[in-house]
Amino acid sequence: MARARSRAAEGAAGAARATARRRRATATRGARARARASANEDEDEDEDFARWLARATKDDGVATRIALTERGRAFGTRGVEAVRDLAPGETLLRVPWGLVVESASASGDDDGDDDARWSSAMAMTLLEELSEGESNERAAWLTRLPRPAPKTPALDFDDEALREIEDESVVDEALAVRRAHERAREAYGERLAAIGATVEDLKWATAVVHSRVFTRRDGAAERATRLLVPGVDMCNHDAARFNAIVRVVTSPETCQGAAATEEIAEIAPSSTMDKFFELVVDPDGETVEAGEEILISYGSFPNDVWLMYFGFIPRGTNVNDTFVIFENVDELVAHVADEFRRDLDATTRARLRDVFGDDARVKIKVDSVDEKLIEACDDVLGIPWLDVVASRCRALLVGGRFRTKIKDDVAALADPNVSPETALAVEFRLRKKQILIAPLGQTLEKYGFSD
Repeated sequence: MARARSRAAEGAAGAARATARRRRATATRGARARARASANEDEDEDEDFARWLARATKDDGVATRIALTERGRAFGTRGVEAVRDLAPGETLLRVPWGLVVESASASGDDDGDDDARWSSAMAMTLLEELSEGESNERAAWLTRLPRPAPKTPALDFDDEALREIEDESVVDEALAVRRAHERAREAYGERLAAIGATVEDLKWATAVVHSRVFTRRDGAAERATRLLVPGVDMCNHDAARFNAIVRVVTSPETCQGAAATEEIAEIAPSSTMDKFFELVVDPDGETVEAGEEILISYGSFPNDVWLMYFGFIPRGTNVNDTFVIFENVDELVAHVADEFRRDLDATTRARLRDVFGDDARVKIKVDSVDEKLIEACDDVLGIPWLDVVASRCRALLVGGRFRTKIKDDVAALADPNVSPETALAVEFRLRKKQILIAPLGQTLEKYGFSD
Protein backbone atom coordinates (compact mmCIF):
# COMPACT_ATOMS: atom_id res chain seq x y z
CA MET A 1 0.00 0.00 0.00
CA ALA A 2 2.85 2.35 0.87
CA ARG A 3 4.53 1.51 -2.45
CA ALA A 4 1.26 2.25 -4.27
CA ARG A 5 0.97 5.61 -2.55
CA SER A 6 4.61 6.33 -3.41
CA ARG A 7 4.05 5.47 -7.07
CA ALA A 8 0.90 7.61 -7.07
CA ALA A 9 2.83 10.53 -5.53
CA GLU A 10 5.62 10.12 -8.07
CA GLY A 11 3.05 10.05 -10.87
CA ALA A 12 1.39 13.21 -9.59
CA ALA A 13 4.73 14.95 -9.25
CA GLY A 14 5.67 13.92 -12.79
CA ALA A 15 2.38 15.20 -14.11
CA ALA A 16 2.91 18.50 -12.29
CA ARG A 17 6.40 18.85 -13.79
CA ALA A 18 5.04 18.08 -17.25
CA THR A 19 2.30 20.67 -16.77
CA ALA A 20 4.88 23.24 -15.63
CA ARG A 21 7.04 22.48 -18.67
CA ARG A 22 4.06 22.93 -20.98
CA ARG A 23 3.18 26.23 -19.29
CA ARG A 24 6.77 27.48 -19.63
CA ALA A 25 6.84 26.42 -23.27
CA THR A 26 3.51 28.12 -23.87
CA ALA A 27 4.72 31.27 -22.09
CA THR A 28 7.95 31.25 -24.11
CA ARG A 29 6.07 30.82 -27.37
CA GLY A 30 3.70 33.58 -26.29
CA ALA A 31 6.60 35.92 -25.45
CA ARG A 32 8.23 35.19 -28.80
CA ALA A 33 4.96 35.78 -30.59
CA ARG A 34 4.49 39.08 -28.77
CA ALA A 35 8.07 40.08 -29.62
CA ARG A 36 7.49 39.20 -33.29
CA ALA A 37 4.21 41.11 -33.26
CA SER A 38 5.91 44.11 -31.65
CA ALA A 39 8.76 43.98 -34.18
CA ASN A 40 6.27 43.73 -37.04
CA GLU A 41 4.31 46.63 -35.60
CA ASP A 42 7.51 48.71 -35.37
CA GLU A 43 8.37 47.83 -38.97
CA ASP A 44 4.88 48.81 -40.12
CA GLU A 45 5.12 52.11 -38.26
CA ASP A 46 8.58 52.75 -39.73
CA GLU A 47 7.22 52.13 -43.23
CA ASP A 48 4.26 54.44 -42.52
CA PHE A 49 6.67 57.11 -41.31
CA ALA A 50 8.88 56.70 -44.39
CA ARG A 51 5.87 57.11 -46.68
CA TRP A 52 4.77 60.21 -44.76
CA LEU A 53 8.28 61.66 -44.92
CA ALA A 54 8.36 61.15 -48.71
CA ARG A 55 5.01 62.92 -49.08
CA ALA A 56 5.84 65.73 -46.65
CA THR A 57 9.19 66.48 -48.30
CA LYS A 58 7.81 65.90 -51.83
CA ASP A 59 10.63 63.46 -52.44
CA ASP A 60 9.72 59.93 -53.51
CA GLY A 61 13.41 59.00 -53.49
CA VAL A 62 13.80 59.18 -49.69
CA ALA A 63 13.10 55.46 -49.27
CA THR A 64 15.75 54.62 -51.88
CA ARG A 65 18.42 56.33 -49.76
CA ILE A 66 17.62 55.91 -46.07
CA ALA A 67 15.35 53.95 -43.75
CA LEU A 68 14.59 53.88 -40.04
CA THR A 69 16.08 50.99 -38.11
CA GLU A 70 15.24 49.75 -34.64
CA ARG A 71 18.79 48.44 -34.15
CA GLY A 72 21.03 51.45 -34.62
CA ARG A 73 24.56 50.35 -33.82
CA ALA A 74 25.61 53.60 -32.17
CA PHE A 75 23.39 53.05 -29.13
CA GLY A 76 21.42 49.90 -29.90
CA THR A 77 18.30 52.01 -30.31
CA ARG A 78 16.31 53.44 -33.19
CA GLY A 79 18.38 55.13 -35.85
CA VAL A 80 18.73 55.77 -39.58
CA GLU A 81 20.62 53.54 -41.99
CA ALA A 82 21.64 53.65 -45.64
CA VAL A 83 19.51 51.64 -48.05
CA ARG A 84 22.19 51.77 -50.75
CA ASP A 85 25.71 53.12 -51.12
CA LEU A 86 25.64 56.91 -50.62
CA ALA A 87 28.20 59.27 -52.12
CA PRO A 88 29.92 62.11 -50.22
CA GLY A 89 27.86 65.29 -50.50
CA GLU A 90 24.67 63.43 -51.44
CA THR A 91 21.52 64.95 -49.94
CA LEU A 92 19.64 62.33 -47.93
CA LEU A 93 16.75 64.39 -46.64
CA ARG A 94 15.50 67.92 -47.39
CA VAL A 95 12.91 69.01 -44.84
CA PRO A 96 10.79 72.08 -45.73
CA TRP A 97 10.82 74.75 -43.06
CA GLY A 98 7.07 74.39 -42.62
CA LEU A 99 7.60 70.96 -41.04
CA VAL A 100 10.16 72.26 -38.54
CA VAL A 101 9.03 73.13 -35.00
CA GLU A 102 10.75 76.41 -34.22
CA SER A 103 11.21 78.50 -31.06
CA ALA A 104 13.27 81.67 -30.71
CA SER A 105 14.74 83.20 -27.56
CA ALA A 106 17.52 85.48 -26.39
CA SER A 107 20.84 83.83 -27.21
CA GLY A 108 21.89 83.58 -23.60
CA ASP A 109 18.68 81.95 -22.42
CA ASP A 110 18.56 78.47 -20.99
CA ASP A 111 16.17 76.75 -18.67
CA GLY A 112 17.69 78.14 -15.51
CA ASP A 113 16.61 80.61 -12.86
CA ASP A 114 16.04 83.37 -15.45
CA ASP A 115 12.80 81.56 -16.26
CA ALA A 116 13.66 80.99 -19.90
CA ARG A 117 10.79 78.94 -21.22
CA TRP A 118 11.76 77.92 -24.75
CA SER A 119 11.91 74.19 -24.03
CA SER A 120 8.66 74.17 -22.06
CA ALA A 121 6.95 76.17 -24.80
CA MET A 122 8.13 73.70 -27.45
CA ALA A 123 7.07 70.79 -25.24
CA MET A 124 3.59 72.27 -24.90
CA THR A 125 3.42 72.67 -28.68
CA LEU A 126 4.26 68.98 -29.15
CA LEU A 127 1.53 67.91 -26.73
CA GLU A 128 -1.11 70.12 -28.32
CA GLU A 129 -0.23 68.89 -31.78
CA LEU A 130 -0.29 65.29 -30.55
CA SER A 131 -3.80 65.85 -29.19
CA GLU A 132 -4.97 66.71 -32.72
CA GLY A 133 -4.36 63.14 -33.82
CA GLU A 134 -4.01 62.24 -37.47
CA SER A 135 -5.35 65.62 -38.57
CA ASN A 136 -2.03 67.20 -37.60
CA GLU A 137 0.44 67.44 -40.48
CA ARG A 138 3.26 66.13 -38.25
CA ALA A 139 1.26 63.27 -36.69
CA ALA A 140 3.38 60.48 -38.20
CA TRP A 141 6.52 62.03 -36.67
CA LEU A 142 4.94 62.97 -33.35
CA THR A 143 3.80 59.41 -32.68
CA ARG A 144 7.34 58.12 -33.36
CA LEU A 145 8.96 60.29 -30.70
CA PRO A 146 10.64 58.05 -28.09
CA ARG A 147 8.76 56.82 -25.04
CA PRO A 148 10.17 56.86 -22.49
CA ALA A 149 12.36 59.89 -23.11
CA PRO A 150 15.99 59.96 -21.92
CA LYS A 151 16.31 60.43 -18.16
CA THR A 152 18.16 63.58 -17.12
CA PRO A 153 19.30 65.03 -13.77
CA ALA A 154 16.88 67.94 -13.83
CA LEU A 155 13.75 65.97 -14.62
CA ASP A 156 14.38 62.47 -13.26
CA PHE A 157 17.21 62.19 -10.71
CA ASP A 158 16.31 61.96 -7.04
CA ASP A 159 18.48 63.63 -4.39
CA GLU A 160 20.69 60.57 -3.98
CA ALA A 161 21.43 60.32 -7.70
CA LEU A 162 22.17 64.07 -7.84
CA ARG A 163 24.70 63.70 -5.00
CA GLU A 164 26.46 60.96 -6.95
CA ILE A 165 27.35 63.47 -9.67
CA GLU A 166 29.79 65.16 -7.25
CA ASP A 167 29.90 68.39 -9.26
CA GLU A 168 28.35 71.40 -7.56
CA SER A 169 27.94 73.48 -10.72
CA VAL A 170 26.18 70.67 -12.58
CA VAL A 171 23.85 69.97 -9.66
CA ASP A 172 23.06 73.70 -9.35
CA GLU A 173 22.17 73.84 -13.04
CA ALA A 174 20.01 70.74 -12.73
CA LEU A 175 18.10 72.26 -9.84
CA ALA A 176 17.64 75.51 -11.77
CA VAL A 177 16.20 73.61 -14.75
CA ARG A 178 13.96 71.68 -12.35
CA ARG A 179 12.62 74.90 -10.84
CA ALA A 180 11.91 76.29 -14.30
CA HIS A 181 10.06 73.08 -15.21
CA GLU A 182 7.99 73.31 -12.03
CA ARG A 183 7.02 76.88 -12.95
CA ALA A 184 6.09 75.69 -16.43
CA ARG A 185 3.79 73.04 -14.97
CA GLU A 186 1.85 75.75 -13.20
CA ALA A 187 1.89 78.13 -16.16
CA TYR A 188 0.58 75.49 -18.58
CA GLY A 189 -1.92 73.89 -16.18
CA GLU A 190 -5.01 75.08 -18.04
CA ARG A 191 -3.63 74.20 -21.48
CA LEU A 192 -2.67 70.73 -20.28
CA ALA A 193 -6.16 70.17 -18.86
CA ALA A 194 -7.76 71.39 -22.09
CA ILE A 195 -6.14 68.58 -24.09
CA GLY A 196 -6.35 65.93 -21.37
CA ALA A 197 -2.59 65.91 -20.80
CA THR A 198 -0.78 65.56 -17.47
CA VAL A 199 2.31 67.06 -15.87
CA GLU A 200 4.05 63.76 -16.60
CA ASP A 201 3.26 64.29 -20.27
CA LEU A 202 4.83 67.74 -20.06
CA LYS A 203 7.94 66.29 -18.44
CA TRP A 204 8.20 63.68 -21.19
CA ALA A 205 7.82 66.28 -23.93
CA THR A 206 10.39 68.58 -22.30
CA ALA A 207 12.93 65.76 -22.17
CA VAL A 208 12.23 65.00 -25.83
CA VAL A 209 12.85 68.63 -26.74
CA HIS A 210 16.09 68.82 -24.76
CA SER A 211 17.51 65.69 -26.35
CA ARG A 212 16.46 66.33 -29.98
CA VAL A 213 16.69 70.06 -30.57
CA PHE A 214 19.10 71.80 -32.95
CA THR A 215 20.18 75.37 -32.23
CA ARG A 216 20.85 78.17 -34.73
CA ARG A 217 22.50 81.29 -33.38
CA ASP A 218 22.17 84.74 -34.92
CA GLY A 219 25.03 86.72 -33.43
CA ALA A 220 23.89 90.02 -34.90
CA ALA A 221 20.40 89.75 -33.42
CA GLU A 222 21.65 88.05 -30.25
CA ARG A 223 18.98 85.41 -30.61
CA ALA A 224 19.02 81.64 -30.68
CA THR A 225 16.47 79.60 -32.61
CA ARG A 226 15.73 76.06 -31.48
CA LEU A 227 14.59 73.59 -34.11
CA LEU A 228 12.94 70.17 -34.01
CA VAL A 229 13.37 68.57 -37.42
CA PRO A 230 11.26 65.50 -38.32
CA GLY A 231 13.35 62.69 -39.76
CA VAL A 232 16.73 64.29 -39.17
CA ASP A 233 16.21 64.01 -35.42
CA MET A 234 16.15 60.21 -35.77
CA CYS A 235 19.90 60.17 -36.48
CA ASN A 236 22.20 59.08 -33.66
CA HIS A 237 25.35 60.88 -32.50
CA ASP A 238 29.01 60.04 -32.85
CA ALA A 239 31.46 62.94 -32.73
CA ALA A 240 34.34 60.80 -33.99
CA ARG A 241 32.62 58.58 -36.57
CA PHE A 242 29.90 60.86 -37.97
CA ASN A 243 29.37 60.32 -41.69
CA ALA A 244 26.72 62.98 -42.32
CA ILE A 245 26.18 66.64 -41.54
CA VAL A 246 23.14 68.87 -41.26
CA ARG A 247 22.74 72.32 -42.71
CA VAL A 248 20.17 75.00 -43.36
CA VAL A 249 19.75 76.08 -46.97
CA THR A 250 18.60 79.68 -46.95
CA SER A 251 19.74 83.21 -47.58
CA PRO A 252 23.09 83.80 -45.82
CA GLU A 253 22.88 84.19 -42.06
CA THR A 254 24.66 82.89 -39.01
CA CYS A 255 23.79 79.28 -38.25
CA GLN A 256 25.57 76.75 -36.08
CA GLY A 257 24.95 73.88 -33.76
CA ALA A 258 24.29 74.55 -30.08
CA ALA A 259 27.20 76.32 -28.37
CA ALA A 260 29.64 75.16 -30.74
CA THR A 261 29.90 72.94 -33.66
CA GLU A 262 30.38 73.96 -37.23
CA GLU A 263 29.62 70.54 -38.63
CA ILE A 264 26.09 70.56 -37.25
CA ALA A 265 24.77 73.39 -39.35
CA GLU A 266 26.89 75.12 -41.92
CA ILE A 267 25.32 77.56 -44.32
CA ALA A 268 24.66 76.82 -47.98
CA PRO A 269 23.52 79.79 -50.10
CA SER A 270 20.16 79.78 -51.87
CA SER A 271 18.72 81.99 -54.58
CA THR A 272 15.25 81.96 -53.03
CA MET A 273 13.82 82.82 -49.64
CA ASP A 274 12.67 79.22 -49.15
CA LYS A 275 14.40 77.44 -46.29
CA PHE A 276 15.14 73.77 -45.86
CA PHE A 277 16.88 71.71 -43.23
CA GLU A 278 19.09 69.16 -44.96
CA LEU A 279 20.75 65.91 -43.96
CA VAL A 280 23.79 65.37 -46.21
CA VAL A 281 26.50 62.73 -46.48
CA ASP A 282 29.69 64.35 -45.17
CA PRO A 283 31.21 66.04 -48.25
CA ASP A 284 34.69 65.49 -46.83
CA GLY A 285 34.03 61.90 -45.84
CA GLU A 286 33.80 58.55 -47.60
CA THR A 287 31.01 56.64 -49.28
CA VAL A 288 28.42 55.39 -46.78
CA GLU A 289 27.80 51.75 -47.59
CA ALA A 290 24.39 50.12 -47.73
CA GLY A 291 23.30 48.99 -44.27
CA GLU A 292 25.64 51.43 -42.51
CA GLU A 293 24.12 53.67 -39.86
CA ILE A 294 23.82 57.38 -40.63
CA LEU A 295 25.53 59.27 -37.79
CA ILE A 296 25.80 62.99 -37.16
CA SER A 297 27.63 65.02 -34.55
CA TYR A 298 25.22 66.72 -32.16
CA GLY A 299 28.06 69.00 -31.14
CA SER A 300 31.50 69.23 -29.59
CA PHE A 301 30.24 69.40 -26.03
CA PRO A 302 31.74 68.56 -22.63
CA ASN A 303 30.05 65.77 -20.71
CA ASP A 304 28.17 68.32 -18.61
CA VAL A 305 25.89 69.05 -21.60
CA TRP A 306 25.43 65.40 -22.55
CA LEU A 307 24.44 64.49 -19.00
CA MET A 308 22.18 67.49 -18.44
CA TYR A 309 20.17 67.53 -21.65
CA PHE A 310 20.74 64.30 -23.57
CA GLY A 311 20.72 61.79 -20.72
CA PHE A 312 23.85 59.89 -21.72
CA ILE A 313 27.65 60.12 -21.68
CA PRO A 314 29.42 59.60 -25.03
CA ARG A 315 31.13 56.25 -25.31
CA GLY A 316 34.87 56.22 -24.89
CA THR A 317 36.97 59.27 -24.13
CA ASN A 318 35.25 62.55 -24.95
CA VAL A 319 38.12 64.80 -26.01
CA ASN A 320 35.83 67.81 -25.59
CA ASP A 321 35.17 67.16 -21.91
CA THR A 322 36.73 69.71 -19.58
CA PHE A 323 37.66 70.17 -15.95
CA VAL A 324 38.16 73.56 -14.28
CA ILE A 325 41.35 73.24 -12.23
CA PHE A 326 41.45 76.90 -11.17
CA GLU A 327 38.32 79.02 -10.78
CA ASN A 328 40.29 82.29 -10.63
CA VAL A 329 43.74 83.81 -10.32
CA ASP A 330 43.59 83.71 -6.52
CA GLU A 331 43.30 79.91 -6.60
CA LEU A 332 46.33 79.71 -8.87
CA VAL A 333 48.30 82.02 -6.57
CA ALA A 334 47.35 79.95 -3.51
CA HIS A 335 48.37 76.71 -5.25
CA VAL A 336 51.76 78.13 -6.25
CA ALA A 337 52.31 79.19 -2.65
CA ASP A 338 51.37 75.76 -1.25
CA GLU A 339 53.08 73.53 -3.79
CA PHE A 340 56.11 75.59 -4.80
CA ARG A 341 56.63 77.70 -1.67
CA ARG A 342 56.47 80.92 -3.60
CA ASP A 343 54.62 84.00 -2.35
CA LEU A 344 53.71 86.17 -5.32
CA ASP A 345 53.87 89.95 -4.92
CA ALA A 346 51.19 92.37 -6.09
CA THR A 347 53.00 93.10 -9.35
CA THR A 348 53.16 89.41 -10.28
CA ARG A 349 49.50 88.94 -9.44
CA ALA A 350 48.58 91.90 -11.62
CA ARG A 351 50.56 90.40 -14.51
CA LEU A 352 48.69 87.13 -14.06
CA ARG A 353 45.37 88.96 -14.21
CA ASP A 354 46.48 90.66 -17.40
CA VAL A 355 47.23 87.25 -18.94
CA PHE A 356 43.90 85.69 -18.01
CA GLY A 357 41.66 88.71 -18.60
CA ASP A 358 38.03 88.68 -17.54
CA ASP A 359 37.59 84.90 -17.62
CA ALA A 360 40.27 83.59 -15.28
CA ARG A 361 38.98 80.02 -15.09
CA VAL A 362 41.58 77.51 -16.19
CA LYS A 363 40.25 74.42 -17.97
CA ILE A 364 42.05 71.31 -19.07
CA LYS A 365 41.03 68.42 -21.30
CA VAL A 366 42.33 64.89 -21.36
CA ASP A 367 44.87 65.88 -24.04
CA SER A 368 45.26 69.66 -23.78
CA VAL A 369 45.70 72.60 -21.40
CA ASP A 370 44.43 76.17 -21.46
CA GLU A 371 46.99 78.19 -23.44
CA LYS A 372 46.66 81.09 -21.01
CA LEU A 373 48.01 78.90 -18.22
CA ILE A 374 51.00 77.92 -20.36
CA GLU A 375 51.65 81.59 -21.06
CA ALA A 376 51.32 82.48 -17.38
CA CYS A 377 53.73 79.73 -16.33
CA ASP A 378 56.30 80.56 -19.02
CA ASP A 379 56.21 84.35 -18.95
CA VAL A 380 55.15 85.22 -15.40
CA LEU A 381 55.75 82.38 -12.94
CA GLY A 382 58.81 80.76 -14.47
CA ILE A 383 57.50 77.33 -13.46
CA PRO A 384 57.02 74.48 -15.98
CA TRP A 385 53.34 74.40 -16.80
CA LEU A 386 53.17 70.62 -16.61
CA ASP A 387 54.44 70.77 -13.02
CA VAL A 388 51.66 73.21 -12.13
CA VAL A 389 48.98 71.15 -13.87
CA ALA A 390 50.13 67.78 -12.49
CA SER A 391 50.43 69.05 -8.93
CA ARG A 392 47.02 70.70 -9.11
CA CYS A 393 45.37 67.56 -10.51
CA ARG A 394 46.93 65.46 -7.76
CA ALA A 395 45.70 67.91 -5.13
CA LEU A 396 42.16 67.84 -6.51
CA LEU A 397 42.09 64.04 -6.57
CA VAL A 398 43.27 63.56 -3.00
CA GLY A 399 42.20 66.83 -1.41
CA GLY A 400 38.49 66.34 -0.96
CA ARG A 401 37.17 67.61 -4.29
CA PHE A 402 35.52 64.20 -4.68
CA ARG A 403 33.93 62.08 -1.98
CA THR A 404 34.82 58.92 -3.86
CA LYS A 405 37.90 57.34 -5.39
CA ILE A 406 38.28 55.93 -8.90
CA LYS A 407 38.18 52.37 -7.58
CA ASP A 408 34.83 53.16 -5.92
CA ASP A 409 33.44 54.37 -9.25
CA VAL A 410 34.64 51.29 -11.13
CA ALA A 411 33.09 49.02 -8.50
CA ALA A 412 29.79 50.92 -8.60
CA LEU A 413 29.55 50.61 -12.38
CA ALA A 414 30.18 46.87 -12.12
CA ASP A 415 27.32 46.46 -9.63
CA PRO A 416 24.35 44.87 -11.46
CA ASN A 417 21.94 46.39 -8.95
CA VAL A 418 22.95 50.01 -9.47
CA SER A 419 20.13 52.17 -10.86
CA PRO A 420 20.49 53.65 -14.37
CA GLU A 421 20.44 57.17 -12.94
CA THR A 422 23.17 56.43 -10.40
CA ALA A 423 25.24 54.62 -13.03
CA LEU A 424 25.05 57.67 -15.28
CA ALA A 425 26.08 59.99 -12.43
CA VAL A 426 28.99 57.72 -11.49
CA GLU A 427 30.26 57.51 -15.06
CA PHE A 428 30.08 61.30 -15.31
CA ARG A 429 32.31 61.83 -12.28
CA LEU A 430 34.64 59.00 -13.36
CA ARG A 431 35.19 60.70 -16.71
CA LYS A 432 36.05 63.93 -14.89
CA LYS A 433 38.66 62.06 -12.87
CA GLN A 434 39.98 60.61 -16.13
CA ILE A 435 40.92 64.16 -17.14
CA LEU A 436 42.76 64.71 -13.85
CA ILE A 437 44.85 61.53 -14.02
CA ALA A 438 45.98 62.16 -17.60
CA PRO A 439 48.71 64.71 -16.61
CA LEU A 440 49.89 62.14 -14.06
CA GLY A 441 50.53 59.64 -16.84
CA GLN A 442 47.63 57.39 -15.83
CA THR A 443 44.60 55.97 -17.62
CA LEU A 444 41.41 54.34 -16.39
CA GLU A 445 42.67 50.95 -17.58
CA LYS A 446 45.03 51.02 -14.63
CA TYR A 447 41.97 50.85 -12.37
CA GLY A 448 40.31 48.03 -14.26
CA PHE A 449 37.92 50.18 -16.28
CA SER A 450 37.67 49.76 -20.04
CA ASP A 451 35.34 51.45 -22.54
